Amino acid sequence: MSAFTGTLGLLALAPFELVPYLGIVVASVLGGLVIFWAFAGWYHWAYYVRRAHDPEQWKCQPRRFLRPGQNREAALLSTMNLTIGGVISGTMIDLIRRGMPTPIYFEVERWGWAWTIVSPVLLFLMVDAAAYYSHRALHGKWAFRHIHRWHHRYIATTPFVTIAMHPAEFLFFQACTFVPLFVLPVHYVGAIAVFIYVLVYNIVDHSGIKLASWFPWQAHTQTHDDHHAHFHVNFGQHLTLWDRLHGTARRGDRRYGVDVFGGKGAPIAGARGDDAA
Repeated sequence: MSAFTGTLGLLALAPFELVPYLGIVVASVLGGLVIFWAFAGWYHWAYYVRRAHDPEQWKCQPRRFLRPGQNREAALLSTMNLTIGGVISGTMIDLIRRGMPTPIYFEVERWGWAWTIVSPVLLFLMVDAAAYYSHRALHGKWAFRHIHRWHHRYIATTPFVTIAMHPAEFLFFQACTFVPLFVLPVHYVGAIAVFIYVLVYNIVDHSGIKLASWFPWQAHTQTHDDHHAHFHVNFGQHLTLWDRLHGTARRGDRRYGVDVFGGKGAPIAGARGDDAA
């Protein structure tokens, strides 16, 4: 699911004495929007335009498409949320610039090369865990019906659906993603790398296109597409670890649907096996 956005604006921290608040916010907003529209636009053109004639070959749900109006709505909603996120991120960066305590550091010598290399991995794990548990919380009955259902209107996802969600949900996700930045010492370049990775792979995961990652830890796009098709299952953002740990990964012997809450599905009479159908 979508996470902390606008983090390209952290680049402004390098010469932070020279960068005014407005410049930081603009860099933060534009950073997220450029990444989003570059990747989402490319996947849309390469598949939904150029290969619209053979969806069976590349689409996770080849018989289901969003209406053009839905896709435009999703693009506008994602753009709005990214802009909000960029303003918040830029404001936080400016507060750091003005002396707000934070474990983010700018000189490798402060923690050494070994920690500087390891800490982004730990940050990624913390961000991914926060995404799983906050996402799962939004699949409670009240939160899903009043907030998260906005995002699940898009049963067949496209790249533009990535951050098309209720603004309250977006702020909740962003707040959960901020937490590790106040707990874990991490070099600012490492933080940039992690959050750009998170944004890019959220776009890929919402693309609706059958794509396997070069990275062995990154789930196939079918995993998150199944989440949209079957609703209360596969809550993980990048890793399948948390779903497997809590039994919320999709299984072929369970029934799922919009009214089957809990993440573990309902038994199917006579079904056997744990493999996803």
